[in-house]
Amino acid sequence: MAIKTLHDTASYADRMSLGANSKKPNYQGNYTEIFLKDPVTGEVLFKTHNRVVIAGSQFTAMKHFDLPELIALPTYNQDLGLDNSVAHGTDPINVPKICLFGCGIDGCGAENSQVYPVKYTGRINPTTGLVPFRYQLANNDLNSDLRQKYFGRKFADGRIAYYFKAFETEPTMHAQYVDGTIIDANVYDSQNTTDAEFYVEMTLKILKEDFREFFTATTGINSAKINTISLMHAWYNEAEGYKYYQDITPVTQLNIPNEALIDPTKGIDIVYHIYY
Repeated sequence: MAIKTLHDTASYADRMSLGANSKKPNYQGNYTEIFLKDPVTGEVLFKTHNRVVIAGSQFTAMKHFDLPELIALPTYNQDLGLDNSVAHGTDPINVPKICLFGCGIDGCGAENSQVYPVKYTGRINPTTGLVPFRYQLANNDLNSDLRQKYFGRKFADGRIAYYFKAFETEPTMHAQYVDGTIIDANVYDSQNTTDAEFYVEMTLKILKEDFREFFTATTGINSAKINTISLMHAWYNEAEGYKYYQDITPVTQLNIPNEALIDPTKGIDIVYHIYY
């Protein structure tokens, strides 16, 4: 009896194409397209693609096939000692999903040409790479409205750090032909012969207030920058009227040239497209 072993693969190779007019590469399976924009002018600073890391692969496989966790990978809750964290392995009280993002400084060398390839079995280093969005003095914590946006709270050394941020917009699904025609329930009878695409879009926003407090309080504002961005999945519980995300784990990582944040007015809008 002949036995055939079939492999259905997804390509997560790193690809970067500078310039707003670059085209989507050919792909199999999940693929991401990311636009970094100036929030004032709307100018696309550059367009690029990121990589799913091993923690994201496990999360996707668990979702697709309703499988239990294979590898108890460390979470940012554990390694950062985040406030009100539960033990890893605690049963989630709501469905874990991709809902946060984090940024860091270990994705590129001193020169912008020294962007490091994303390591599939890696993540933003929690102690030397990850940078908190907000870094408040203990007597000047974020107000209740801002605490609906910033998460991963940790109190230490007279400061309150918030390492993660929620998306600016809720994810939305889109189905269309590449000529822009929207796909509807009549797709199987359509005479349109162009390629089709299905993707989820979300917007991430880096504000002029983000990251500056941390650099000012530590290495100085002249060193303020980011060069890596990661989407996170998590679930949450509530304490004292606030959400605390649990089992925060990376799904994707994108390394970019150093994006300086010395300008106190600078913000960045990031538009994510995840294709299926």
